[in-house]
Amino acid sequence: MLVLFQIMYGSAVLLVCAVVHILIIARLIRHLRKHDHFTEEKSTRHQLLTVCALFLVLLFSHTIQIYISAFSLWAIGALPGYEAPIYYSLVTYTTVGYGDVVLDPGYRIAGAMISATGILMFGITTAFVVGLFSRILGETDP
Repeated sequence: MLVLFQIMYGSAVLLVCAVVHILIIARLIRHLRKHDHFTEEKSTRHQLLTVCALFLVLLFSHTIQIYISAFSLWAIGALPGYEAPIYYSLVTYTTVGYGDVVLDPGYRIAGAMISATGILMFGITTAFVVGLFSRILGETDP
């Protein structure tokens, strides 16, 4: 597969994943602003459940992106079946990269784009969580 096609294809997959992740985070922000779950009137239990729910939604967003990446590898014929693309996408997206499943040279750049996607999306998640906790902890200071 041509290098330029791999870059374009990988960039398209990255863009789809970014849009999915940003839409989910935007929905979370809208919900948090509308329902203000972290006021002093809310119980600690309520706040804890809210934080757990947020983490589950963010985990779900990353899971969707891993499946998008896996499907993209399967669609271009880089990996057969469903288990190998999901496994490869998971270890690449999280940048673990065990190396027990590798792509043929004609697909390596497209595969590396999955790693770039994971790095960027975990960065967005980290920024969101840090911003949220900064706001929560900042509001509770006397």
